[in-house]
Amino acid sequence: MSPLLGLVLGLFMLNVASAFVVIFLRGRSNGRARRFGRIESYWEPVIVKVIGGSDGVVPPVPANEARHVLEIAGRFARRLRGPDRDRVQMFCAPYVGLLRQGLSSRSAEKRAAAVELLSVLALETHADDIVAALGDRSPRVSLVAAKALSSPDCPEYTSTVLDHLHRYSSWSSSLMSRMLAQVGAGALDDLRNYLGDIRRPTSARAVVAGALEFLSDPVSAPIAAEALGSADPDLVVACLRLLNEVGGPAQQDAVRALTNHPAFFVRSTSTTVLGRIGDEADVASITAMVHDKSPWVAIRSAGALLALGHNEILEDLAAGRGLAADSARETLAGALAR
Repeated sequence: MSPLLGLVLGLFMLNVASAFVVIFLRGRSNGRARRFGRIESYWEPVIVKVIGGSDGVVPPVPANEARHVLEIAGRFARRLRGPDRDRVQMFCAPYVGLLRQGLSSRSAEKRAAAVELLSVLALETHADDIVAALGDRSPRVSLVAAKALSSPDCPEYTSTVLDHLHRYSSWSSSLMSRMLAQVGAGALDDLRNYLGDIRRPTSARAVVAGALEFLSDPVSAPIAAEALGSADPDLVVACLRLLNEVGGPAQQDAVRALTNHPAFFVRSTSTTVLGRIGDEADVASITAMVHDKSPWVAIRSAGALLALGHNEILEDLAAGRGLAADSARETLAGALAR
């Protein structure tokens, strides 16, 4: 046999073997799908009756079907609240311990899925497992646990979640702030303490400032004003936004100190805040900021003058030329359109 013919034959056999593997895997996948479909068609009506409070006898779940049944129950539980959800959780209680096996899986995806389903079906009884998952080597698994524990039903875990907040820096800070804010008033003390703790990472403190902004917490205003002295402009801006929501005259001086900040986005946000909590003493400095070289600062300063009721200054500026005039005209036009 020539070397070329041997090579061709070898490639042919390799293709045949690959085709058999694909057929086998597809057949196994289709078989699993058919099996899950049969389980679903039987147990979905049973779970619906459980939710409805049916007094009928609920059959025991076979051991080899329990994992699938828990997934089906989880789909219902995610959309339910109150007694309806409680009934689903009671139905799952004898079997939910099976989910703990997934917590030690080598796959981060499977660990995350186990944490999420466990939190939906048995947060109260398996809270320790979910708290432990905060320390998972995968930040994604940790984040799933943090989301589960950031609930108004368990504000006592807020401080523990905050201890791991630095791990989620690659995720959207706004989404992290909303996650913390959904705990509600029960998280306020922990959030205030974290924002005021200079030992904490500034990026995480900025996220907490965002959560306090969502919660409109006026008690955090002096804490935010103190944090305006940070060297991290992102934390400064987050605290300015918080003060724009809950600040008052007591924070004026702390905000005024930032109108000459080297970062344009700090200057622009500070002038916006002064437009809400400032007074006549700020008009001259805000007017000067309309001439800032940054378009963002100029337009925000013009908006601040409008907020303070000084349309006449904007009209004078609008009669001129350049960035300040453009900003004044745009601001006045927007006011007329409202």
